[in-house]
Amino acid sequence: MYWKLVKDYACELSVTPNYLNEVVKKVSGYPAGYHIRQRIVLEAKRQAATAGTSMKEIAYHLGFDDIAHFSKFFKSVCGKNFSDFRKERFTRCN
Repeated sequence: MYWKLVKDYACELSVTPNYLNEVVKKVSGYPAGYHIRQRIVLEAKRQAATAGTSMKEIAYHLGFDDIAHFSKFFKSVCGKNFSDFRKERFTRCN
């Protein structure tokens, strides 16, 4: 949840970031950074499904110090902002 960079995972695996990206892209068709961003947003969506959890709490839990940065990150990956996602999620369930 806290590592957001390919170099962090590459270091843990004792490979270079370029090599990790190359291998992951060859296998999945997407670079490693894409998968990292998808997992972070998936966790944000899971936490958003819990009523009573604020965007600020979720952002902090995922390692974002700035709520505005989290908001921009979420929108760039999902294509919609966090508030709209949450409204859509809760109106569909009710």
